[in-house]
Amino acid sequence: MAQIKIVVGSTYGNASQIAEDCAEQLQKMGHETDFLSEPTYEQVIDKPDVILICTSTVGQGEVPTNLMPLYCKLKDHQPDFSQVRFGLIALGDSSYETYAEGGKLMNELMRDLNAKPVGQALFIDSCETPDPDEAAASWVDEWSTKL
Repeated sequence: MAQIKIVVGSTYGNASQIAEDCAEQLQKMGHETDFLSEPTYEQVIDKPDVILICTSTVGQGEVPTNLMPLYCKLKDHQPDFSQVRFGLIALGDSSYETYAEGGKLMNELMRDLNAKPVGQALFIDSCETPDPDEAAASWVDEWSTKL
């Protein structure tokens, strides 16, 4: 089973709730999870194996405030994540031009750090997804089989 660091970017709590549900679901499957609601650089680079990012988007397409310091430090320090696998759940609203941009920025950064994506990222559109928890749970079921 995998050791999964769950990195959360949330402003109003939606991404955080989904991430908590995913952590519980992964634990029931036998995985170990480390839930990081205020993720720091030191926490993330300390023996990363699998990182699951669950984030919303704020403002004009930015990473949420609680995730921004980590995003900036990773971008500045460019650690070698070539041995790290990752998944992404991005929440957004397609009525905005910057739909899920916070998630897209995190996805791009992880790829720039040479992290290996596990499956496809999940983009949850609040305009089209009536039950984001169900969408995330279904995605985690499939994603976890690829770990």
